[in-house]
Amino acid sequence: MARTFRFPRPRPRGLLGRRFEGDEQLVLGGGAAASLLVLGVIPNVPLKVAMFVSILAASAGAVLFPYRGRTYLRWWEIRRSYRKLLGNGALLYRSKAPLAGRTMAGKPVAIDAPAGVPQLMEWFRARTAYGDVAVLLQPTEGLFTAVIEVEGQKNFGGLDEADQDALIGAWETLLRQTADAGGRISRLQWLARIVPVDPNAHARDAQARRDRTAPGWLHDSYEQLLQRVAISAEDRRLFLVIGIRYSQDLVAEALKYNSLFEGYGTVLGKEIESFIRTLGTAQLRWVRSLDEAALASFLHHCYAPDHWLSDMRGMDRATCWPAEMDAREEKVMISRGWETSQPWMHATAWIKQFPILPVGLNFLAPVLLYVPDVICTVAVTMDLVPTDRAMQDAIADATNELGQADTKPGKITDPRERREQRAATSTMEEIASGAAGIRLTGWVTVSAQDRDALEQDKGTIRAAATKSQLALEWCDLEQHRAFANTLPLACGLLGS
Repeated sequence: MARTFRFPRPRPRGLLGRRFEGDEQLVLGGGAAASLLVLGVIPNVPLKVAMFVSILAASAGAVLFPYRGRTYLRWWEIRRSYRKLLGNGALLYRSKAPLAGRTMAGKPVAIDAPAGVPQLMEWFRARTAYGDVAVLLQPTEGLFTAVIEVEGQKNFGGLDEADQDALIGAWETLLRQTADAGGRISRLQWLARIVPVDPNAHARDAQARRDRTAPGWLHDSYEQLLQRVAISAEDRRLFLVIGIRYSQDLVAEALKYNSLFEGYGTVLGKEIESFIRTLGTAQLRWVRSLDEAALASFLHHCYAPDHWLSDMRGMDRATCWPAEMDAREEKVMISRGWETSQPWMHATAWIKQFPILPVGLNFLAPVLLYVPDVICTVAVTMDLVPTDRAMQDAIADATNELGQADTKPGKITDPRERREQRAATSTMEEIASGAAGIRLTGWVTVSAQDRDALEQDKGTIRAAATKSQLALEWCDLEQHRAFANTLPLACGLLGS
């Protein structure tokens, strides 16, 4: 039987029940309490009734009535944060890298990051058998992150159904082993970076460098070789961000070395190296570990795609951020790199809902493979949950689903509710059968050099997401925060 995926429908996580979020319950409860207080305080009956109805209607409207695709309560905090950042100028960024200088030891000095990116990050190096890797300490997130580039050992799309199922099972086994092994790795982030390239560039380069004095048979041989080589029209890179939680145990072990950063590098290097060694069990091949220059180049490339990802000249912790960034517009974030004065425009969407109906193994293919001439990044961040805790969460969700079911005699039950109850029950069975427990979220960033092209590319991504049964929500007024979730920083998911 073919393996299928079905994700649970997003449900509110309120203080009581699963009908509303916690803040929505507080607003409704506060409105009800205020309306009852009005009944007891105001003596005038008409005014009392008017105030009672007004307060109830306002609180219910803020929570329940649609407003610009969401609700007024959902927009309230977003607008408040946006106005605050707009007022203090944080949404307009200019890099201080040209003025930062270097230390006496010749090391670059880290500078402030743009809005949306975790602040006060510390860079240090971890040594592994697979080369040096740059590790970022994010104090605000309580997280260490490192990035490696990987690729599949086999062409997934060219395999038959049984082999594809075996590969998915191998990845699932790796997740479960990582979560249950008692190690320090608790978060993973997949980053698929897609950049269109010129498919005829190789042929033109070969024509320009052709040696006219070479023998004819050599020319003919090379022409045949060019015809046989398949040139992709997109440069596709796959990165895996490894996240390790900050803990007192880790600090205590790092303090055994000469310096804290040396200890961090040694301890985290062992964890990262151990994880890389296990990639083979999931049929993944390690390509490279990103050191400071490579990671800085990747970060800068995300802000300015005309900076080639593999161009690491002059890239470090100071020059990794864009030369300028403007996030004051509601729907677009604008940034510029060091190499050119031409700005880039970015729009990021949150994957609001993954498929809630059964889908096949290649359900993400329309987004990852069939988006021609679109510069985009697809990020999926997942927290690894140990099996015992995943089972407890699944039991709690199933209990809430069954407890809130309205089974009054004579009432027709909503088929969607029945499907959610079956899904909650099947989740328990799958975890008991060995499935890995994870919490995940997804983000998509689209980049272009003008507004018309950006709108066209957004439409292309939206259509591809519909084919993949994904529901996207563009993060207006918080594009700077959403964009950071598609950077190799393992952001976008609240800590458990």
